[in-house]
Amino acid sequence: QQFQRAASLVCACEQIRRQNEPKLGSTRISIGLWVGQSVTPNKNNDSVRALDALLRYGEPNHFVVLTCPWCGVEMGPVHLRNAYQAKGYRRDGPKVVFRCEDPDCDFRDSHGLPLLVVDEAIYEERPTLVIGTVDKFAMLPWIPEARGLFGLDDFQPFSPPDLIIQDELHLISGALGSMVGMYESTIDALCQRKCNGGTFPAKVVASTATICRAPQQVHSLYARGIFLFPPQSLRAGDSFFAKE
Repeated sequence: QQFQRAASLVCACEQIRRQNEPKLGSTRISIGLWVGQSVTPNKNNDSVRALDALLRYGEPNHFVVLTCPWCGVEMGPVHLRNAYQAKGYRRDGPKVVFRCEDPDCDFRDSHGLPLLVVDEAIYEERPTLVIGTVDKFAMLPWIPEARGLFGLDDFQPFSPPDLIIQDELHLISGALGSMVGMYESTIDALCQRKCNGGTFPAKVVASTATICRAPQQVHSLYARGIFLFPPQSLRAGDSFFAKE
């Protein structure tokens, strides 16, 4: 659901960029889903084989996207007579891309939808927004191609990510949280950029509904102070979002 909602936002941003390319540049705004191999393919050739299997058997679907995030039309495997079709999934040379099949959709053209779910494609394009899970963080030492996501490409340097959105911060606690916290600190270090003799970390926006002692936990995890939003209300019937 997070990927689907964020994909709709990214499509809106990409549509604005297309309409204002002289001002906003030619690099498309895109989103990548960077999760385990059991969910999405790691390599482009794996994605082609997964698409062939989907067209033959109708399952399993390793491409996640079931509706167009821009117009809402159905995507994915459809059984027609004695065969299967994969609506919106198209083979483009050695890889699979997403193209909406609604004739009125703005993302039906050759550029397609700005969605990336294959690891190899994510490393090649460096999406504007990447939704990742900790199992991918754990694989970083074995994936040299992932260096590009953090601006560590020796051939064409890029700046590292400048915003980290950490969901469910309260889960980084206890034994499992201690292990995950190591990866969070590593990602934080990889996202630091150097400019004019100074080192600037990425901004971290952490989301949680059940955390306690937030300043202490954030300091232990990121060695930073916090700005709590929304601030604690002075009245029991006022939660900032709603009033009794």
